[in-house]
Formats: sequence, C-alpha cells, structure tokens
Amino acid sequence: MQLWAVLFCQPITDRLRANYIGYWLRYRVWLAALLLTAVLDYLSTVHFMREDGIHFELHPLVRYSALLAGPAIGVGLAKLFQLAATFLVTLYCKVLARYIFFSTTVFYGWAAWYNVWGCDLYRPWALQFMPSWW
Repeated sequence: MQLWAVLFCQPITDRLRANYIGYWLRYRVWLAALLLTAVLDYLSTVHFMREDGIHFELHPLVRYSALLAGPAIGVGLAKLFQLAATFLVTLYCKVLARYIFFSTTVFYGWAAWYNVWGCDLYRPWALQFMPSWW
C-alpha cells in the first residue's frame, strides 16, 4: 500500500467504519424524514420541470443532469447523489449529523412546497432581474 493511502485514507475509513455501527438505528427517524422530503422534492421538481422547463432550475447539479438525462432520470440521479453526500457527511461527522439532517429536511420540504404552490405565492424580488436564459 502506498504511503499517502496509509497516512490520509486509513483514518477516514476507520472513522466511517466506527461511526457506521448503529448509524441506521440511531438516525432512523431523521432518515425517514429526509427520505420522505427528498421524494416529495423529487416529484415536485419533475412536475415543475415538465410544466415550466428545465432551464428554470437553479441548482446546477439538478439542472445539468436533467438536461443530460431528462427530467425524471436526471433529477433522480441528482437526488441520489445529494442523498449519498448527506449520508456520507453525517456518517463522518456524527456530532453534526442531527443539524445536517434537520437543515436538509427543512430545505427539501421547502423546495417541494415552492415547486408546487410557493412559486405562485412567493416570488423573490431578485428573480425578476434574472436573464431569461437562466
């Protein structure tokens, strides 16, 4: 094994392996809430893209993946990538996991609400100045 792998990667994998023990049981409520809001955000984003178009999506990962693979598959792949990143970060930073789960769940829920109802009720002031191609 190379020296850099021993020095840098081994402590990370050891920490992930140690924190994995009991992870799913400890955070089952947070994981369920996160998955529920992620699914709602996915469905509302696909609905929004089919109604208004892909080019109105502000998140670059979601927009480019939807442009490459279409709204349903592209948004699904982007959402899986976001969830994988959330799981990895919360697994590594066990101390901050509840804060990360809370903020991510709130943002996914807000995004789902905004995609369906909020866009008609709430238009941020700055959006009127965005170029039409955005």
